[in-house]
Amino acid sequence: MSKILSFIIPSYNCEKFLSKCLDSFLCEETMALTEVIVVNDGSKDGTAEIAQKYCSRYPDTFRLINQENKGHGGALNTGLSVAEGKYLKVIDADDWVETKNLPCLVKELADTDCDVVLCHHYTINISTGEIKKWKSYPEKYGVPYTFSQIMDNWKSFDRSLTFHGVIYRNDFYRENGIKLSEHVFYEDHEYATVPCCYAQSVMPLDMFLYHYRIGDVEQSVSDANQLGRISHTDAVLTRLIDEYNKSDRMDEQGRRYYAMKAQGLLLSYIITVMLVEKDRKKGRQMGDRMMERFKSELPETYELAKKQYKIFRMMNFLHINKKTWEKISHSKLYNKLRKNHSFD
Repeated sequence: MSKILSFIIPSYNCEKFLSKCLDSFLCEETMALTEVIVVNDGSKDGTAEIAQKYCSRYPDTFRLINQENKGHGGALNTGLSVAEGKYLKVIDADDWVETKNLPCLVKELADTDCDVVLCHHYTINISTGEIKKWKSYPEKYGVPYTFSQIMDNWKSFDRSLTFHGVIYRNDFYRENGIKLSEHVFYEDHEYATVPCCYAQSVMPLDMFLYHYRIGDVEQSVSDANQLGRISHTDAVLTRLIDEYNKSDRMDEQGRRYYAMKAQGLLLSYIITVMLVEKDRKKGRQMGDRMMERFKSELPETYELAKKQYKIFRMMNFLHINKKTWEKISHSKLYNKLRKNHSFD
């Protein structure tokens, strides 16, 4: 029986979390229609042994690929290159899926040929216990939208146009995707930007799929790691600039989307150097240089980011740190002023 959906699980030293992740795919109704590809990226713990147990028990669903360490992007490149499903979805090994929604998801994917399908996702903060719902808010679910419609109603779609929300049609990804950067963190921004910017049809579904675990100081998204790996963010921003400027196939709406997605990572860089870096002058200098680069090489993103950049620069002078900024940005008043949807 042909596979409808391929899940790719990039895995590095994930023995503490992998069983929970893989258990979430054990849905009797869908196992014949899905494949779960675990890419063991040179782990030095029991990751491979755990994955092999699932392959032995459920050989028609689970696959294990062992490789030398290439980083998250390298593991994704490997898994994506061998996936056989009609659609592709990446789930990190320390996260999991909403098992009960798999039958409905697989049915929806079997009945559509849209380039991109969007699902809601949760973030679960393991330090505070806080759960947030990240949703799309289209006029109607289960129907295709053009990028023109999406860009004209950005805040109705933006929270699902992420690594955790997108599902790509396999043929579309193979035609339009890029080889993701290897041996760096944050290349998931490449994955959510290219090939999505080339999509002709995007279908949002009213269902939750991804449970994204946050709040762990060891994660790449922690403040300390984002600052320590700021060169990785720099490298991914460079890649985004290069891919944008060399593309001759992107239409106007795709360019609008690309510029918006690049803005998200650019502002993440700015927040880190301005509000996390203790040497405030050094942070300003790094931020100024990056903004000047975008002004020269990707001006569409520069124009989108410059107003917020001025605010973060002022915060830098006032010695406001990232935690204070997060309290402001998560407040109901701020989100009301910004006309953002609730996370409840």
